[in-house]
Amino acid sequence: MMTSGHAPTAMIADYAAGALSCGMSLVVASHLTYCPCCRDKAARLEALGGALLCCGKPVDPAPSCLERALARIEAPAAPAPAAEPRDPPLPRPLCRLAPRDGDIRWQPVAPGLAAFWLDGFPGERVGLLRARPGTPVAAGGPPAAALVIRGALRQGRHIWHPGELAFPAGPEAPEATGAQACLCLAVRPEPPPG
Repeated sequence: MMTSGHAPTAMIADYAAGALSCGMSLVVASHLTYCPCCRDKAARLEALGGALLCCGKPVDPAPSCLERALARIEAPAAPAPAAEPRDPPLPRPLCRLAPRDGDIRWQPVAPGLAAFWLDGFPGERVGLLRARPGTPVAAGGPPAAALVIRGALRQGRHIWHPGELAFPAGPEAPEATGAQACLCLAVRPEPPPG
């Protein structure tokens, strides 16, 4: 599925409803920091969801609801995002998960391609990918979705720029293009072990 760089409406609706996977939610939340059009659409869908909840019939909570809520309240808070400026700036939802760009320990994946994998995304492979121009962006296969943070991605005649969401189509991975290295947040389903 090729897109214009925006998140599809159905994906934004799933994000607003909390129905997206953790990795895809991170990609969409990060995209919303760049895209006022998608951010407005998400706000309208969240408002619609809130209005629908107000009109619904009350439902009795599950027996363990209170214990789960208290456990979440007592859980240690996530560390605050780094106050230091980043180069390039990472989207705010990503700041708490990744070190500053200069402090990232890149793992070589292929010639011209390095990755920094993020933990805590069961069933998905989520990470930052850095590719030299002309290098295919495929770490274990093409990403299901990628948010371009710096540089550009290209597949065929379609080019995605910073802030745009790429949904590569076909078996060939998109490649970094332009004068500088491409940095993107990528997610793809992780095959079950075994």
